[in-house]
Amino acid sequence: MSRKYIVKVKFDPSGRFTVDETTMEINVSLRCVPVKGNANRELINTISKYFETKPSNIKIIHGLYSNTKVIQIF
Repeated sequence: MSRKYIVKVKFDPSGRFTVDETTMEINVSLRCVPVKGNANRELINTISKYFETKPSNIKIIHGLYSNTKVIQIF
């Protein structure tokens, strides 16, 4: 069973992370700058720790270069 979430990303050293299951929305503040995919890797690792799944089970399906992304968790 897979789930899709809308992810809103900010770049802030606070490292905040919230998940709203009713709206299927994740708000996250990343410490890494968006250079050469580093921010996307940090995002996937952060989400995988929260949902206790492997990073390979998470895919960005829309918004690879945007602050608003759609991810799918398998």
